[in-house]
Amino acid sequence: MKSTYIIAVGALAFATTATSTTFDSNLIVNGSFEEHIVSGSWDLYEEIPGWTLESGPGIELQRGVGGWDAHHGEQWLELDADENGPGGGRISGEQGSSVLSQHVQTVMGQYYMLTLSFSPRPGVDDNHLIVKWNHEVIIDHVDSGLGLKNTSWQTINILIQGDGGLSKLELGDMSVNDTLGTFVDGVSLVAVPAPATLALLVLPLAARSRRRR
Repeated sequence: MKSTYIIAVGALAFATTATSTTFDSNLIVNGSFEEHIVSGSWDLYEEIPGWTLESGPGIELQRGVGGWDAHHGEQWLELDADENGPGGGRISGEQGSSVLSQHVQTVMGQYYMLTLSFSPRPGVDDNHLIVKWNHEVIIDHVDSGLGLKNTSWQTINILIQGDGGLSKLELGDMSVNDTLGTFVDGVSLVAVPAPATLALLVLPLAARSRRRR
């Protein structure tokens, strides 16, 4: 199952079930986590193209774990990573919750659409995604995977404005530190042309106007 909603950062917050739109080329490197190519069903890395490990045991990429589906491509990221790696088994006090980051050059005043897809891990109750932009939390999302037989991807779109410098995007897990949960896939950042930006900003104002009548 896949769903989509849009949020404008700041006071202009609104929701829609419309499919996300690609306005321009993706500024995020390796946003679908297809590199490195996982040889088995999952693996743990110290680094992958485009992304830096800020904290946690490593960067866990999965490919076909449990017969589950990626949102885009063949692989996805699990942010509550497995400290022991494939074949290592479970150890007492094993750490999992990880934070990844990527720096992106932005243009002053330019609006961008940040898009990512989140799924709870099937069978795991606690999945807690935190996304930061320049150290400010812009997504704080919790969901349960109990009862799921496959991934249930939710696509989140955030309208943000560039500051003319290198901006920092962070993806983090705030769930129970148990090496299970918080899947992410399909991360993109695209510049939004001025007419489209205006339409996105007007939508919440129009919605509020209708509610007043």
